[in-house]
This record gives sequence, C-alpha cells and structure tokens, in this order.
Amino acid sequence: MEQITGSINNGLIYQLSRYNKSEYLENTIQSSDLGFLTIQARFNNNNIYCYSIIIYILFENGSEKDLILEKDNMVREIKRMNPDSLYGELEIDNILFGTQISLKYFLTHTLKPHIGPKCSGNENKNTPHNHPFFETDHQHQHNNNEKEEIKSHNHFEPVEPIKIAIIGSGIGGSSCAYYINEESLSDRIDKPIEITVFEKEKIGGRTRNIDIQGKYTELGGSVVHPLNENIIGLINKLGLKIKKSEEVDNKNLVIWNGKEFVFSQHPYTIVNQLKMLYNYFMSPIKFKNARDDVINKFLKGYNNSEPFKSVEEFYKNLGLLEVTKSTAKEHFCDKLGISTEFVEDILSAGMRVNYNQDYDNLSAFAAFIGLAGTDDGLFSVQGGNYQISEALLNNTKSKVLSTHEVIEIEKVLIDHDDDDNDDEKNKKIIYKITSKDLSNNNQISIEEFDIVVISTPIEFSNIKFTGLPFTHETIPKKDYKKVHVHLIAANSINAEYFGYPKDHPIDCILTSFNKSLPFFSLCENSRGKLDDGRQVFKIFAPKKLDSKLIDKFFIKPELLHYHVWSAYPVLTPAQKFPPIIIDQGLFYNNAFEHSVSTIETTTISSKNTARLITNYLKNK
Repeated sequence: MEQITGSINNGLIYQLSRYNKSEYLENTIQSSDLGFLTIQARFNNNNIYCYSIIIYILFENGSEKDLILEKDNMVREIKRMNPDSLYGELEIDNILFGTQISLKYFLTHTLKPHIGPKCSGNENKNTPHNHPFFETDHQHQHNNNEKEEIKSHNHFEPVEPIKIAIIGSGIGGSSCAYYINEESLSDRIDKPIEITVFEKEKIGGRTRNIDIQGKYTELGGSVVHPLNENIIGLINKLGLKIKKSEEVDNKNLVIWNGKEFVFSQHPYTIVNQLKMLYNYFMSPIKFKNARDDVINKFLKGYNNSEPFKSVEEFYKNLGLLEVTKSTAKEHFCDKLGISTEFVEDILSAGMRVNYNQDYDNLSAFAAFIGLAGTDDGLFSVQGGNYQISEALLNNTKSKVLSTHEVIEIEKVLIDHDDDDNDDEKNKKIIYKITSKDLSNNNQISIEEFDIVVISTPIEFSNIKFTGLPFTHETIPKKDYKKVHVHLIAANSINAEYFGYPKDHPIDCILTSFNKSLPFFSLCENSRGKLDDGRQVFKIFAPKKLDSKLIDKFFIKPELLHYHVWSAYPVLTPAQKFPPIIIDQGLFYNNAFEHSVSTIETTTISSKNTARLITNYLKNK
C-alpha cells in the first residue's frame, strides 16, 4: 500500500492510499465518520488500483469551506501517481456510506453530517495524522522514516492557480470554460485552474427565452441538429432533458413569394421529393450532393489532432476555404449549375428562416450549414436552451460576475526576480481586466489574470486594449443582422389573405427570395396553445410590423411580446477573418462566427480555444 498525505492552499487536507487489486480484496475498507470514498482507475497493464481518499475539512468562522472546487485536484493527484501507464479516464467506482451517489452530492451533502471540527477517533493507527489540523512540516509523523517517505510523495504544496478570465457567458463562453477544465485534466496540467466569467447581461447569451403564461418560448437559438456532436455530448453529460422541436415539424408548411405559394408540404416525404423533381428537375439532386459533400468534409474537423490557430487554417485543411469566400448565388448557381428558380423558390426559404439573409449576399458555406438545419430530428432542451450555459458554468464551478461589463484589457509585463533581460519572452505576462458593475452604480473593479478569452462579439463591446500591438478598430469586424421577433397569440393564420383555401389550415409560412416581403417566416411556436385555446406564433421580420398588417395575417391576433436584437453576423463571404490568438495568453473565441453562426459551431470554436490554451500552458 502506498500512502500520501498533504494539504493544499485552501486549507483542505487529504490522505490518499493506493491499494493494488489483491490488497484491496484482502482488506475490506470500512467507511468512517471521516468520509471515505473509493475511486477505481484502470491501467494499460489491466491491473486495477483502488484509491481511498480520506477528506478532512478545516473550519473557518464556524463553517466548512467549499469542497466542490477540489474535485478536479483529487483526480489530478490520482493521475500523477502513475501518469505514464494511465489508460483512459478515471471513473468514480463507488462511494460508501451504504449507497451509490454522485460525487457532487457526496461532497455537498453526505460529508457534512459526518465531519466535525475534530476527528472522530476512528482513524487507522497507521494513519500519519490522527487529526485534520497539522503543520506543513508534518510534525505529527510517527517516525522520521515515515516522515521522509510521505514528504517525498506530497503533491499538495500550496501553488498559485492559473487564473483565466472569460468575457461572455453564452454558449461560447460557458462551453469554453467546460472544455478548458476538461482539457487541463486530460493533459495533466500541474496547477489548479480558476475561471472567472464576466457577463454584462444574462447567462446564455443569444440562447434566451421568455415565459408566456407559465411556459417558456425561445427568442434566440431554438434547435439542435442530430449531427451536432459537441452539443449533444454536452447535453448528455450535463443530464439535461430534451424535447422534439415543434417549430420545424409543421405539417402544413408552405413557401410564399408574396403573390402565391411556390411550395406546400405534403405529409408524405416521397410526394414532396417527386414534386421537387417535377418542378426543378435535377437541381434538388445537385444541391443535396453538394451539401452532403460540404457537411462530410466539415464533420472531419471534429477529428483534428491539433488545434487550428486561425479560421483560415481550419477551412483550408478541410478543403472548404473557397466555399467561405463565395456567395450562395455564385457557388450554387454559377459553379454547381443549380437553377436560379430552385434557389430562389426553395433554398432561399431555409436561408431566410435560419439567418434572415438572402442568397445573393450570404456566404455559400453559411448557406450549406443553415440548410442542413432544415432536416428532420431537430430538438431543444426542456425549459430552454439557455440552461446549457447555466449547467456548463455550474459544472466547472466558474466564478460568474453578473452585470459586469469589461471596459479595458491591459497587458502587463513583469520581470522575474532573478532576470534583468528585457526580452518579452523572459517576462511574465498578466492581463489586468477593468470592469464596471452595472447593478452597483457602475462601480469599477480591477482583477489580474494569466489568460483572457473574449467570447462575445467585439462588435458589441467597447473594450479598450492597452499595452497590446493592436486597437479595437484594427480587428476585422462584421455588421450584425437586427432581427425583429414578434410573438403573437391568435386563433389561426388567415389563410385567405395568403391566397390559400380557407378550409386548409396553415402552420408555418416561409418566404422565398423577395426583398420586399414584410417577414422572413411566420410559424406556430413550440409554446403551443394558451389556456384560452389560442395558438402562439413567432414571426421573424426585417423591421417591426404594423398592427394593421398583423391583423391581416391572423384571425383575432394579440401581440404578446416584441423583441429586437442583433442575432447573427451579416454572413457575407469573409475575405479576412479575425485572429483567434490575439496575443500571448489572449484569445478571441468569436472569430469563428465570421464564417457561420450556430450553437454547434460555437462549441467547435470553444473546444479549439481550450486546446490552444492547454498547449500554451504546457509550453510556458
């Protein structure tokens, strides 16, 4: 049996014992009032080692210190005991006290009734310390040999944590925090990591919903695609519940060009496909083949062995850079030979509902990704997609500074005590972040960080950059599309106004290419019916709709909510992308959004940023 005892800088004290399989089988380890848990790790020689960790809690002002933050430190310590032969991930095998419970529950609830400011006296006689309050020089060892052995294995000397700031708590910022934590564990970074998230508005960013008579409805990012590997993985790991999206499951969907319907959906898919082929000949097949080729190339990006250092590098490696630099009109019509009629009548409907933009300006790559989002099997998180961000931040135990707007990032170079070299490479870099608390009379605060991730559009910020070789103005930017969201309660859509038979109900109206149309889409909303039987509809429009026009669209309408926001970048072909690595230790997570804007592609960028940070820390 190997035994380690030590302390870490927040006052928690650990005793860690490793048993091999035979020792564990021969010696039944009993739970005690100190709080025993066992963790099983499998190594590549197929031996199984079982670890028991006794956790003591020091008291401060009469209450326990937060133990949750130290879960990852425990896992790191176990990995360090045999880092070269570790196979796969450590898994929590069993937590005693007579029941299988989660580590989080164990740390927050089960330990507290069993731990007091003094030990219970049930410690094993071979335990080096029989109480939790012991000195760092290990004065309470039974003999000098034991003292030297334990000191040689002590990995819990106080260390300065790596402090990381993330600006923005949307899907990008929250998933970046999660992936940084995940990457740091998998790459065995020795120091603990502390993440602080600055958010000037609400957690969730553009995944936002509102309550309508006790049920929520999405205002922002509404659906998840079944091919969204990252976001589905996060939802499953976080234990969030999902529901099938009803917003894209309308059985009575039509496409309107302002004068007539160019398409009406049939309940049977084969009928819709035959109608497409009849009306547009080979164009639907040409598009599907091209889209599948782009999607298949894009999916290979999940398997990159190394993080990409620029957005251009990512697309170039996948053979997709050209698609990001041409419009849908140029790529679909001019290069692929897809008929203009098919693009304007049918494909434009998908582009307009997803990005509220038209094919003559929208980049071909963004169009392909947006049109993949019209497939079946879409879903959302029960209670609102913003819960993904909340759960991610809770999972990583990030410190969230709500209503804090970052106004300045200053790069500061610090000399090492024994180094007079003026070379920047030989100096320590820190970033001072100045923020103002919007809920507290704009009170100013300044904090220092080792790494900063900007995970909000720079276009929306007024951040001043000091001590850096660039300014706010020199970073490439895009305009953002203002989307006017109207939530309407009504008996039904007024089919006659749109030239549709009165006895044929319509669930959803998408629009073809026509810049004069008053809305992009008008569809039943997933909120469903109100208590009085009226259905809730959501309209995306280029400007606020006049109430008289709304009266024409619906039978007995009522405007429940109106919201305007900058939902997406104007995704014209990008000739130059913003940098991901702005400076040493300073990263721009939203650079990727200049090519495409979806929940999933945001997580791809976040995971890549986390890997760049891990490499940066390992190489320092």
